[in-house]
Amino acid sequence: MPYSDVAQAYADNVRTLFTPPAAKQRERGIGGATLSPSELAEQAEKLAPISSQLAVEAANKLAAPDISERVEASNQLLAKALTDLTVSAHLFEAAEDAEAPPPSFTRTARSERSVSSAPDEMLQIIVGDGAATSKRERAGARALRGPEGQQGLSETIEDTIDLISRRTATAGQSALTGLFGIGLVQVGQAAGLVGQSVAGVFGQAEKLSRLYALCRDFALKAYDSVLALLGPVVAKAAGQQVLDWLAQVQEARFIGQFLEKIYRTQETQAALLVIVSNSKASGDKFASVTTEIDQLGEQYARQTALVEKLLKGLKFLGGIPAAILPYGTLLLAGVYIAIMAYLVFNGADYLDADRLTLLNRVRGIRQVIETNLG
Repeated sequence: MPYSDVAQAYADNVRTLFTPPAAKQRERGIGGATLSPSELAEQAEKLAPISSQLAVEAANKLAAPDISERVEASNQLLAKALTDLTVSAHLFEAAEDAEAPPPSFTRTARSERSVSSAPDEMLQIIVGDGAATSKRERAGARALRGPEGQQGLSETIEDTIDLISRRTATAGQSALTGLFGIGLVQVGQAAGLVGQSVAGVFGQAEKLSRLYALCRDFALKAYDSVLALLGPVVAKAAGQQVLDWLAQVQEARFIGQFLEKIYRTQETQAALLVIVSNSKASGDKFASVTTEIDQLGEQYARQTALVEKLLKGLKFLGGIPAAILPYGTLLLAGVYIAIMAYLVFNGADYLDADRLTLLNRVRGIRQVIETNLG
């Protein structure tokens, strides 16, 4: 089944999970437009295999020949991870309301455990609707423009390198804060498990009610989606790499300095500005290259906006009791590690940082300049 069909089936079933068909709403009247616990469980069980298949199909797109398709696949996996997490939270709330909680379970305030309402914006991204990008997501990206000449392109290079470094540092600081908050001992344990099968690594809880079991399953599917974003090879290297970074950064607030060190952005920027100043290209060529660099910045701002939303949603995982999600802290640490690895590797890909070349999904700033003007 092609990705588009799986994505549409996933979106349709998620929407049904949050909002029952119109016929059921009319049947129950105003105020009763929700699925019963048994209907909710049946719908989630129907969604589960579609979610797994969607992760596979989206991961396959990461190797597509077309760059725009690879970029879209990255966004879709991020959106899917957040959607699976939202589904997990929805099922958890329903289980608390309708079923007996596990032993030794203390209820938490709904406002503390909720992720969001039905994730329409994320579903639009998943099905490939480019209009889903909100103005807020684009706020960090410069508006597309096409000034002619070397000066305009030089300014665009400087601004886009700054945008990529700054957005990576902001999201990376959130991920590192989460990791430091968990503790380095457990983070070290989780690092050795990243990339392995979640079923074997994070274990299975004792027999749970349907809704609690499904809540756990969709939390694991969110983790699977983040791992799919890295790919199997990079995922296996991510744990140790992030541990090495933690040893160097030491405090989350120093992430910006660390990124400058490993990206070498100042050296990259200086080298690219020399190429631009020495180029004899036409005004039209400078304008087209400027637009392409601007688009890279917009793409990156969009991706980091999704990462930031996912990082906020992860707080929900920390509140799931161990009776429902064994090794939940390790799972949370594993997701933070995977996200941190993706952030740094993806930023390196957009900058063409020669020290970090594990991801190669876009034609980064250096490639754009050297290909067109070098």
